Amino acid sequence: MPVKISVFLYRTPSLSLEEFKKRYEAHVKLVKKLAGEDFPLSHHRNYISRNAVEIPPDGSTARNAFTPATILRGRQPDFDFDAYAELTFADQIAYQAFAAKIYAPDAAAQIAADEDKFLDRLKLGIALVGEVRVTSLSGLVVMHRVESPMW
Repeated sequence: MPVKISVFLYRTPSLSLEEFKKRYEAHVKLVKKLAGEDFPLSHHRNYISRNAVEIPPDGSTARNAFTPATILRGRQPDFDFDAYAELTFADQIAYQAFAAKIYAPDAAAQIAADEDKFLDRLKLGIALVGEVRVTSLSGLVVMHRVESPMW
């Protein structure tokens, strides 16, 4: 059964949006190199659309006062993260093999040192996705469900 992990990333406040994207893309290459064949089946990265403004909008946050998210519904504080990613693994064993490699002391030190260059690591959020549902023109399909993970 596939395992999916969601990651919410916040850039270092002093970093521009473009520099954040550049550094995150390089970071993914580093993680891929360290994980080797145990890299996830896929690692989707989604960057929040932001616009540079001269005057912060009402309800802006200190983190993104001059780069508010392009919000279709909701509030600025709900969109302080700059990117979210979804990592997909074939199964729990594949995730555990990946985790063993990236949490090994040498790899973990390299990853942390790199993250310090572009991420606000105190705000970084990572969660296991419990169920995936997809609605298409043909209807709803439950793609997978994690009943009781053994972490």
